[in-house]
Amino acid sequence: MVEVPTARGDVIDSSQLGYTLMVENLFNLNTEVNLNWPETLGDPDKRVDDVVTALENARAHGVDTLVDRTIPGIGRNMQLIQQTAARTKVNILVTTGFYTWRDLPLMFEFREAMKPFLEDKRSFEYYFTKDIEEGIGDTGVRAAILKVATDKHGVTDGVRILLEATARAHRRTGAPIGTHTDGAATALLQMEAFQKEGVDLSRVYFGHVCRTPGNGLEEIQKLIDAGATVSFDMLSLADQLGNRESRLNRVVELCRLGHADQILLSQDDQGFTDLTPEIDQKKRPRPFPLWCELAQDFLPRLRENGVTEEQINQMVVGNPRRIFESRALGGY
Repeated sequence: MVEVPTARGDVIDSSQLGYTLMVENLFNLNTEVNLNWPETLGDPDKRVDDVVTALENARAHGVDTLVDRTIPGIGRNMQLIQQTAARTKVNILVTTGFYTWRDLPLMFEFREAMKPFLEDKRSFEYYFTKDIEEGIGDTGVRAAILKVATDKHGVTDGVRILLEATARAHRRTGAPIGTHTDGAATALLQMEAFQKEGVDLSRVYFGHVCRTPGNGLEEIQKLIDAGATVSFDMLSLADQLGNRESRLNRVVELCRLGHADQILLSQDDQGFTDLTPEIDQKKRPRPFPLWCELAQDFLPRLRENGVTEEQINQMVVGNPRRIFESRALGGY
């Protein structure tokens, strides 16, 4: 058992994590736009109210802990996160990293180019490590996990720098890594980069492998064989992506093959986002309440297809706990 920092500014024992959603978002925002044009965020108090209500409803459906995977680059707003955490009994875990599919922000592009001449060599690794070891800004909240993204552009120069920085921060702190991918093919590229950097793959979960086209089990199996955990986590977008049944079938098959101990299940829901217009969000109403689809629909269908209660408990309770407890390197 280990201590895990939460958005309340305290720590909990890993045995208290319980039913954990490892791939979710409280607020996906463009914070620079919000700062300059506040109407893009709207009433922040109402945004927090709505998210707290949704979290408490999710708790009534069994959710104990939620990992908020929103990082700089897609609008991590610690003020809103802290206000939310103070009002819900769901444990919220905060993530560090920087999100891009391709390029770095100009200030970091310049830092990378000028590193040989800089006395102050503060890099992504420095900031990620500080978030984990000291806390984010002056909030007193420490990040519990690292995140990096690779998508349709592959491993660009900017993404490579972030993969390497994430790996180094992982080695220094022992914090686990969760990734964004475009499916198993890009996850394999991430895995190759991590292996070169000496990352303990048992501490890594590759997100969105449910985006893998076709059957995709062969590529997913390579990730599992390397010791990593794979995350089927985009249930909230399953109808839009048109692969709801394939997600179910692949989880069922992997459980049949004995891999329930290397699978995570989540929804990738967003409490509030300004990345898509609200009118567009209203045109596509959610089939299930926020953070409830897994409990209300996906888990019952897994049971109907022969997945056991022990396997389900392993995927939603045991595996998240293992990822935080297996501290082969470093520590919080």
